[in-house]
Amino acid sequence: MTRATRSPPPRIVAVSGSMGDVHRLRRLVEVAAEAAREAGAEVRLIDLNEVRLPLFENGTTAQDSHPEVLRIREASEWADGFILGTPEYHGNIGGALKNWFDFHYPELAGKLAAVVAVCGGTSAELSIASTKASFHACHGFTLPFNVFARDVDFSPEWVLVNDRVRERARRLGRDVARYAPVLRAAFAQARGLGKGEESGFAGYHA
Repeated sequence: MTRATRSPPPRIVAVSGSMGDVHRLRRLVEVAAEAAREAGAEVRLIDLNEVRLPLFENGTTAQDSHPEVLRIREASEWADGFILGTPEYHGNIGGALKNWFDFHYPELAGKLAAVVAVCGGTSAELSIASTKASFHACHGFTLPFNVFARDVDFSPEWVLVNDRVRERARRLGRDVARYAPVLRAAFAQARGLGKGEESGFAGYHA
């Protein structure tokens, strides 16, 4: 009797994309990441307050050998999916996360991202939309829902105390672990068809 081969665990990179609102954003990202782990995923955390990337310079390859650039690109290539966290600054994606995006393209293609955000008193819709647009521009998919947390959703010790926000973040974490491997496998199959139109957008990465 042949023993069934077990699928490898989903591989998720969780990015805390801030050099400012570190405690709030990292905690929200961690809540989603914890749920992904509980769903069976292997999770790596990239905290952009600790991984200090150079400011992206377009049109040069000089930064390709930078150790932190190599680190984030290797992690993104490894990943099946992402949990991306951004603060809302001036109605837009945080600069640290946008800079992270600028160092990527093929590493994100055909993959799935969940988006979380922190804000003061707004709904963070603009920063979430900007984050999703950046991921889509790299030929990636995003979950059809998201979560944001305001200042009042955290205790003075930076504990997420809003149960509704926590539940939504946990749903995101579980869903990215659930669907990311399916999308990556379908993308890899399509890319294997070559550059012709039958491969769809995956052919652009063949």
